[in-house]
Amino acid sequence: MDSVMQQLGEALNPIFGTFDPILIGRLLLVLVLCGAIGFERSGHERASGFRPHILVGLGACLMTMAGAYAFPNAIASDPMRVASYVVSGIGFLGAGAILRHGTMVRGLTTAATIWGASGIGIACGVGLGWLAVIVTLLVLFTLMILDDLEDRWRRDEVTNELRIHLRDSNRAVGKALMALDRLGLPIKNVAVQMGAGTTSILRVELGRPIHVDDMPLLVKQLLVVKSIQQVDTSNVQMSSDKIIPISPDEKRASGEHPQLVDADLLTDLNDPDEKNGNGNHKPISAGGDT
Repeated sequence: MDSVMQQLGEALNPIFGTFDPILIGRLLLVLVLCGAIGFERSGHERASGFRPHILVGLGACLMTMAGAYAFPNAIASDPMRVASYVVSGIGFLGAGAILRHGTMVRGLTTAATIWGASGIGIACGVGLGWLAVIVTLLVLFTLMILDDLEDRWRRDEVTNELRIHLRDSNRAVGKALMALDRLGLPIKNVAVQMGAGTTSILRVELGRPIHVDDMPLLVKQLLVVKSIQQVDTSNVQMSSDKIIPISPDEKRASGEHPQLVDADLLTDLNDPDEKNGNGNHKPISAGGDT
């Protein structure tokens, strides 16, 4: 019986190779480290969260070990050649995590963590497990602790922010940005905060205050777009001393903004069923004190 098992092992060895618990341990370490980073990202990017980071790390670790240990008797071999292709090739996957909606770019942080997960996989593949652990801790520190500090710094600054609550984040972001562009709002910065389900909050930092008389018209125009559920103006700086134009050419006609009084300016941004009133949208009043 022992001879049969020995012969079977010798026959399978060219296919499976030698069972090495050290290499398996490195893969398990990658699973834990990249899983921790992916778990943090899953709350921000659903499509590029928990599992993609693990798969990237495991793939990078496997390819690194294959290049380093697959041909031990090779005369001229570069053990890091395969790993170098992993570093360059992962850029295509990272680029897929970056989304652009008009002037707003999302996914840069997630793309960076995907690239970092491949580096962690390579480090584990060559036996630098402690270095991979330290890098993982530093990445989590950057994503969690430094993110909170950055939010605190931003809250301490004087903000001029318009918050638009969207019904469907996948489709409504582009419509909302197009509506803001048509209304001529001076946009300084844009960010998206994910909400429950498919909802989200579009946070628009304005470049200048808005005249107090323009605010009700602005909210009324934005609510014409059915994918916009609510407009929160509580953090918007308003001016009552003088009329501050909000159109790109900074011109007004008879004291009124022609785009704001045009009731049909944004109606074409609605889907046909929404235009006919067959959608499930229920009008919601604007937030804030307007």
